[in-house]
Amino acid sequence: MIPKLLVFLFLSLFLLGCQSETEDPAHDEEVVLVLVDGEPVTLPMLERVMRSQGVAEDDHDRMRELLDELIRMRAVANIAEREGLADEPEIRAELRVREIELLNHRYIERLQRQYPVTDEDIEAVYDRQRERAGDTQYRIETITYPEQADALRALARIDDGVDDYDTVRDEAEADGLAIEQPGWIDLSQVPEDFAASLKGRDAGSVATLPLETPQGWRLVKVLDLRDLQAPPLEQVRDGIARSLLQQRRQSLVEDIYEQAEIEPMLPLEE
Repeated sequence: MIPKLLVFLFLSLFLLGCQSETEDPAHDEEVVLVLVDGEPVTLPMLERVMRSQGVAEDDHDRMRELLDELIRMRAVANIAEREGLADEPEIRAELRVREIELLNHRYIERLQRQYPVTDEDIEAVYDRQRERAGDTQYRIETITYPEQADALRALARIDDGVDDYDTVRDEAEADGLAIEQPGWIDLSQVPEDFAASLKGRDAGSVATLPLETPQGWRLVKVLDLRDLQAPPLEQVRDGIARSLLQQRRQSLVEDIYEQAEIEPMLPLEE
């Protein structure tokens, strides 16, 4: 048996040589650094671990440590496979889920590299947001009703002059409803139908529609107004880019899902 020290000395020289060559993924996949009980530890495997741990190519000591760790893991994994651990239902399911997650992530990444978010895309979103936001910010107070009908009845009482906002507010507070002042908002932060009902409101007036939120339906009063100072493009560029990437990712997944042939194999209850 070749002493392990000699193996690592040889591999150290080999890895140094590999770093000076032009990267060729197809060639790297065939580069086997060492066989452990007949199972390979390859150069791409080592490079993957190096990337995940942030190890530079010129950190030869850490590189050899990672290779040693890979060899040890390969040795343990070989025994686990021989003893049938990979065939146990729970382990097999976990391996499949990890494979699905990895392929899903890498495929989305590849498409995003092929069709990146451009400066033109970001600028177009920025211009649309500025147009929709308008030139005014509104400081608001809201009363949250659990049902839309309750909010509409309260709004109708104010619109018809039966009660004023303060009376409705006092009743809501007595009933334990949430009364909040979320701060300043602009029209781009709310749904378009509600934005239309809020646009042009004066301080002290109530929006003509309730605002639907996850907490319930909000009756909205405008407390104050101020001019909107839109942030410069460079300040929000990264956020817009992330948002566009997320939207494209969701759209891509939905498109693929809709095209997939899905066949239930077990009877489903209603």
